[in-house]
Amino acid sequence: MIFFFSATGNSQYAAQRVAAATGDSVVSIGVAMKDRHFAFDVTEDERIGFVVPTFAWTLPGVVASFINKLELTGYRDKYVYAIFTCGESCGGGPAAIRELLGRKGIGFSGGFELVTIDNFIVWSTIPSEEEVSRKLKAADVILDEIIKSVCAKKSGIISGEYKNLYMPFECFSSSDGTSKLIVSDDCVGCGLCVMMCPTGAIKMNEEEGPYWDGECSLCLACLHRCPVSAIDYGTDTVGKRRWKYPGLIPQTINKY
Repeated sequence: MIFFFSATGNSQYAAQRVAAATGDSVVSIGVAMKDRHFAFDVTEDERIGFVVPTFAWTLPGVVASFINKLELTGYRDKYVYAIFTCGESCGGGPAAIRELLGRKGIGFSGGFELVTIDNFIVWSTIPSEEEVSRKLKAADVILDEIIKSVCAKKSGIISGEYKNLYMPFECFSSSDGTSKLIVSDDCVGCGLCVMMCPTGAIKMNEEEGPYWDGECSLCLACLHRCPVSAIDYGTDTVGKRRWKYPGLIPQTINKY
């Protein structure tokens, strides 16, 4: 079984590539969180994988929350691994997930780093088409090697240091004026942002469109997935190119 979290498709693509090679089922952490589904039987599985992005050189808050709530049956003596998609480095991700899994008595065989497109455009920008193509081709080569290691149940990275076990959530409220995520008049009211939000922090007002009220993981799925680029993070993302992995669509249905 492979658990993945993905805002723009980087980790979803990697998870699906691994699943195609191993025959494992794939579960979206974002969907499971919204469904409040945390119990899984992995007795018949040979491997348990986590394919997740790197947030501030550690785990996304959503992933940490999911692992804390996770109830696995039949995980003893299984090969448990993680793949960390990142723009530069997975940082303390392997050590953080090892800590969280260890608290539940789940062993960890190690993590693998997959450098791909950095989508946190609050700090960065999406590169040119030529650079994107180069990076994706390079990532595919690395992913091929990772898949070989996973199929062979090889050990990965288990060390490293983390400042935080996960990137802290931010509490946003549009009504109080504290939301850094804002929507422009270009919004068409499609509701995709509401559907994509893993923490349920986005609601829809029929007259005014989406608004934020709750804990935000800063995954930026709402910003990147908006079909008309109507969502921004203050002024930090205005005019910047958005990103979603080519050919992938949001995964909204899990087969538990």
